[in-house]
Amino acid sequence: MRSFLLACLMVSSSAVAGGSGGGRVLPPAPTRLPASAPVQSGQAWVLAGTTADGEQFQTVLKLSADAPQLDGAWTFRADRGVLLYDSAAQSVVALDLKEVAEGGLALACVRVGRLTAGAGEGVLVSGTAPQVAARLEEAFAVASATPDPADLAAAAAGLRLGRCTLTQQN
Repeated sequence: MRSFLLACLMVSSSAVAGGSGGGRVLPPAPTRLPASAPVQSGQAWVLAGTTADGEQFQTVLKLSADAPQLDGAWTFRADRGVLLYDSAAQSVVALDLKEVAEGGLALACVRVGRLTAGAGEGVLVSGTAPQVAARLEEAFAVASATPDPADLAAAAAGLRLGRCTLTQQN
């Protein structure tokens, strides 16, 4: 999934990269997203946060009504980028790439852990598309290793990563 995220950042929000080949045998992937999944087509997700430099922002990713694609994670196209949901890894990644084409910043909110009541805190990477791509692995490592919100805040600050919240908009 992480290589897929990097490809999405480098190409654009309209590109889908191929999955990586692996040597282990996996059970057959589901062909449809379960109705119980917290992320569904047509939803809107609010991405709010603070960058490592203290800049606050809020944006809304409106997911397409089209069925998501499965390539390691469920990939939902959105008006401002892409949202990826991986039930096996219990992760959600929101990529806001809307401003990249005009030379603006890319935003990547990485949430590892179950979404509680349609919301979850995560680690934010912001910068140019190459800068964000270069730091995604680090963001995943921090988000995976520190489930406690206070520890997550301290770890993110120590690595000059921002903080973010993903909330399903009703």
